[in-house]
Amino acid sequence: MLKNIKSETNRPEVRELLGYADVAGREDEEGLINRYKTDDRLHLYGYEDDGLIVGLLGFESKDQGVTHLHHIAVLPENRLKGYGRGMLLQLIKDFDPRQITADTDEEGAQFFRNLSFTVYGSEDPATGLEYFHCVYNTEDEE
Repeated sequence: MLKNIKSETNRPEVRELLGYADVAGREDEEGLINRYKTDDRLHLYGYEDDGLIVGLLGFESKDQGVTHLHHIAVLPENRLKGYGRGMLLQLIKDFDPRQITADTDEEGAQFFRNLSFTVYGSEDPATGLEYFHCVYNTEDEE
């Protein structure tokens, strides 16, 4: 079950998941948690299974029906069980975005490719590192 976990950021598994989700390591844990707690534009949802948050989605609903994923993660022992895909399907059902976007590394890009996202490779001009912009148009599903 996907649920709002903004008020549950002190749970150990939520902190662990945020650590996995911040692939670029751009924010310290407390800064990231504080941003989710205080920024009303940001949503933090977790997928709970038997009382444990096994996966999370951090996202922002932007203009014109675009939802940008900032973070997605599943606990390592629960990966490859369909939780990531399930969370995205629930996001589409509950929030009805026109488009979902995400920026990620190579491993994340492969996950999004497997879910029929269009993936564009780029280089970060500041760091020279390769990153991937992933786009999924939900209207194409109709």
